[in-house]
Amino acid sequence: MQFPDDENGQLLAEMQEAGVDFSQSYNVDFYAAFEFEDRAQQALEILQKAKVAGQSFADIRIQKPEQGGGVELVATINMLLDHQAITALDEDFTVQIEKLRGYADGWGVDL
Repeated sequence: MQFPDDENGQLLAEMQEAGVDFSQSYNVDFYAAFEFEDRAQQALEILQKAKVAGQSFADIRIQKPEQGGGVELVATINMLLDHQAITALDEDFTVQIEKLRGYADGWGVDL
């Protein structure tokens, strides 16, 4: 399988090389960092009601980041690892997060 030459494509290519089964769906976590918890809480409430790239997140939580200060928002959606779908979600998620002065910090999959 070929992927576009961008950050998402590179990550998906690495996952393919590691033997990830792309015919299965996975819980994909999208991350955002906020300096203040009230902004993260606003984002959580907006994302709970919103459709992002036409889809709803299954779980959204706020937690302390592993490193640094502030708070981290994690929004989880179960989906196939499809470049176009992940990129669309990532772009829409970033727009929503930046409206509240947050920083969208990529996505990941717990394998």
